[in-house]
Amino acid sequence: MVKERIKGRKNYPTDEVDPKSFLSDETIKELINKKDIIKFRSDDYNKLYNCVHCGECETETERISLKQKYIEDGNTYEGINEMLEYFEKYRSPYPTNKMRIKRPKEILSESDTLFFMGCLSTIRIPQYTEHALQYLIQQEIDFTILDTEICCGWHLKINGLNNEYEICKKENREIFNSKKFREIICLCPACYYLFKNEMDGLNAEVNYISDYLKAINVNKTGRVGVQHLCQLMNRGKEGVDRLIDDLLKIVGYEVVDIPHWCCGGGSGWMGRTDVIERIARKRMSDFDREDLEYVTTYCPSCWWILRRFSKQCKIHPKAIDLFELIL
Repeated sequence: MVKERIKGRKNYPTDEVDPKSFLSDETIKELINKKDIIKFRSDDYNKLYNCVHCGECETETERISLKQKYIEDGNTYEGINEMLEYFEKYRSPYPTNKMRIKRPKEILSESDTLFFMGCLSTIRIPQYTEHALQYLIQQEIDFTILDTEICCGWHLKINGLNNEYEICKKENREIFNSKKFREIICLCPACYYLFKNEMDGLNAEVNYISDYLKAINVNKTGRVGVQHLCQLMNRGKEGVDRLIDDLLKIVGYEVVDIPHWCCGGGSGWMGRTDVIERIARKRMSDFDREDLEYVTTYCPSCWWILRRFSKQCKIHPKAIDLFELIL
C-alpha cells in the first residue's frame, strides 16, 4: 500500500468511513484459510460487505470469495431478491434492459468493432453515454453497438452471486463470438476488466475507451479537477491518470492536482449504500475548492457519484463528464 495520499485520511476508503466494520488484509487471509470450517451468519454482513471494490487492497479476490461463502451458508441481505429477479428477467441490475440513449445515425449497423457501453451507462446516465458516442464518431472510429446488451455481471460477482455471474459471462461470450467482433471497446472499467481478464474463449481484443482519447479541439479554458479511476489504476492499467491529465492540458485546461482517493462508486449503488455515501461525501469535500471550475471523470460509476453528490453537497466546481469537456 502506498503512503498516505491525503493528510489525516486512510487510503482504504471503507477503513476511513467505517473502521469498526473494516477487515484488514491479514484478517481476510485468515478467514480464507478457515473458509471450509467456518459458517457465516447474517450479522457478518456489515463486515463482509464493507467494501466498494476500489482494488486498493491486495485481497479483493478473497473478499469476493468470502461473500460467495456468505451466500452459500444460507444468508441473505436487503436487495438480493430484486437483484436476482432483474437478472432473470432482464440480465440487468435494473428493472429494465431498455437503453435510454439516442442512437446517432452515424453509428454503423455492422462492424467488427463493438462499443460496449454497460447497464449503468445506457439506463441511468444516457447523456454521459451520448457524449462518449459523439466523441468516437468525431474521431471517425468505425464501430457498432448492440440493440440490447447483457450485463457484464460485475454486480453479481462482487455480491456473492457467482452462478449468475457465470451465466452473464457465458451469454456475452456467445454473442461476441457469434458476431465475429475483433475488438471490443468498453465504456465501463468493470466491463473492461471482466471481459479482458475473465472471459476465456473470447476471440476479440478488449480495450478501454481511454485508449482512444486524443485532442480534437485545442481552445478550451478553465481549471479542472479529475476523479481518476481506481478500477483501472489498481487493476494493472497504470499511467492512465497521466494520459488523461496530459490530454486536458493539450486542449487548453489547467489541471489542478487533487490527490487520488476513491469516490465510492466501484460497487455501484447497492450493498452498503451507507458506506458508499460517506465515501462519496468525503470525496466531494476534496473537490469543493474555489480555484476549481470543473470536476470531471471518465468512468460511468464515478460520473454517477459525481453528478449525484456534487449537487447534494453543493460543491463549487461544476461536474462535467470528460467527453463533454473535450468535445
